[in-house]
Amino acid sequence: MNRFSLCLTVGVFALLASACAAPTTGPDAGEVQAQIETSVAATVAAHTKTQAALVPPTATETAAPTVTLSPFPSLTPFPTSTPAPLGGGIPATVSTPYACSVINKWPFDNTVFKRNEDFDIKFSLMNIGSHEWNQGADLGYDSGVNMLTRATVYELPKVKPGQITGPFIFDARTPRKPGAYTMTFKVQGGFCRPYIKVIVK
Repeated sequence: MNRFSLCLTVGVFALLASACAAPTTGPDAGEVQAQIETSVAATVAAHTKTQAALVPPTATETAAPTVTLSPFPSLTPFPTSTPAPLGGGIPATVSTPYACSVINKWPFDNTVFKRNEDFDIKFSLMNIGSHEWNQGADLGYDSGVNMLTRATVYELPKVKPGQITGPFIFDARTPRKPGAYTMTFKVQGGFCRPYIKVIVK
């Protein structure tokens, strides 16, 4: 298929796809457009790779190219599947009532410390859910190796979606034995679990 035919086919298909209203139970127009763009990109990439792999032809006289129309594409909607989360996340189309993002965390994951060394744990929390966090929820140690030098528990303020609260600072000391250690904190309700992971040498 030459480049002109490919462009014409893609253009006709894109025009038809954009002119049709999305069925109420099928994919929305954004999903269809994304599928079309992905399909076109894959086709162009495959065509480019195929052309690059061919041995260059010797110069011969050829007839002028003619326009050949491709078969008319079907108007049947594409089969779709429900998006699944990857890596423990949630699909972007799902609204999560309560969720957080840990920002400005110290120590960074796999920071190396000496044995029995004092250090501060510091982080802030951002409300990335769709609901406001109620005032009074506790934030404190939850699981893993407890490296806190005192039992510190913070009472959170009211936090609206998109707002940041903190920083929360905890005094800690590394264990006496070398190794990798993880310690998890939890906001009351369990929707937010900040953690630290350190290496002791």
